[in-house]
Amino acid sequence: MSESSSPHPAVQVGTELPSIEQVSNLTTSVMYAGASGDFNPLHYDQAFAGQVSPTGGIIAHGMFSMGLASRVLTAFAGGPERVLEVQVRFTRPWPLGTTSTFGGKVTAIEDGIATVALTGTNESGDRILKGAGRIRL
Repeated sequence: MSESSSPHPAVQVGTELPSIEQVSNLTTSVMYAGASGDFNPLHYDQAFAGQVSPTGGIIAHGMFSMGLASRVLTAFAGGPERVLEVQVRFTRPWPLGTTSTFGGKVTAIEDGIATVALTGTNESGDRILKGAGRIRL
């Protein structure tokens, strides 16, 4: 694909990006800790998490959820070179053992740049992440 060709020439405001569904579990939490260097026991030690976590248990790394939202954006954009910006805010913890869905929706297009609202929603329908990204079409 050339630099100027868009993977989505017909993208328009309202276009939904394909979503990613992910289960948070101890394996993903420990793998993310190793990859990121963030070894906060809140993300892998039940005894510790039980004392300090707002959920009473282990929670997934917020940056792991951001990575999943970024993957949605990058896959839709056609590669990381088309992603101009990603910003997110973590709105609630993601408890281990639960499934969350990450997706996006095009909210604006200007000069060949699409703005995408990003979301992460848990299995109860609560938003765990919200944000925005900008991609070159």
